[in-house]
Amino acid sequence: MPLPTKNSGEEKNSFVQRCMSDDIMKQEFSDSKQRVAVCLSQYKKRKKTSNAAVKWDSIRKGDALGLI
Repeated sequence: MPLPTKNSGEEKNSFVQRCMSDDIMKQEFSDSKQRVAVCLSQYKKRKKTSNAAVKWDSIRKGDALGLI
């Protein structure tokens, strides 16, 4: 399940709106509170790494799947 990522220069509200309305996100996270939490987490991750290349390994280190 690929999660939406922030586009370069995309504002927070625009990203969260796009993320919340994503069909895959709606299927995977039917609870809107959980979906908004995931979207905000994705926004923050992209914001922290905005000047660096984002690699799959660096994203997975911070979530539960990275602990498996």
